[in-house]
Amino acid sequence: MKLLIVVCSISDVQPFIEQYGLTPEPNAGLKFVTGFKVLHHEIDLLETGVAVYQTTYKVTKALSAQKYHLALKLGFSNAYKEEIPVGTVLNIINEKPGDFGMMVNGEWKDHYDLGLIKRKELPHNRGGLINLTNAYMNVFMPFKKVVGVTVNRYADTDAVAARKDKYKADCETGDGAGFVYPCLFERQLFYQLCVIERNLVTGQENFNLAKQKLNDTLTDLIQKL
Repeated sequence: MKLLIVVCSISDVQPFIEQYGLTPEPNAGLKFVTGFKVLHHEIDLLETGVAVYQTTYKVTKALSAQKYHLALKLGFSNAYKEEIPVGTVLNIINEKPGDFGMMVNGEWKDHYDLGLIKRKELPHNRGGLINLTNAYMNVFMPFKKVVGVTVNRYADTDAVAARKDKYKADCETGDGAGFVYPCLFERQLFYQLCVIERNLVTGQENFNLAKQKLNDTLTDLIQKL
């Protein structure tokens, strides 16, 4: 299976790389992609860096150069609900652009409110940036399906109530839409899995636990796919 694995930093999956004794080889055409083989998989590892614009550009470039059996994003997220503890692995099936827009007469308007993007137009599915292929992943690991919202102001506890109310979101990411949008446009099968690193309601946070869970999840998936 040819896989594209998307992470913010290669350090996020360093335990996995060390576990298998891998030496990622540079990609001749894409300097932000390295490759290696694990079990029966050929894997391209894409390191996005921080921010949604980097993710959008690099994922688009990678998908334009190569088609994959599956694109898998593994990242971290903040929970908006008390019942989602740190270390929980979530399957984001609907990613919504969050605080992208402008103030109009003292009221915040996002790009949908302003009519700059429309839910009836590509690459939207069923009115959102929705992944319609999640049943396949559930065969292997039945993660909880959730709604995510991509935000610029990450980990802003003062914004949780407003975002949760407006977007009906379970968690927030800093770059999820930058992965989902090009995957949908390129008709690339994909999954977006996130590990909760902090709960913005309870105040609990543990990045080391989240990183461990991310690497454990990657190990399980590689063995089961």
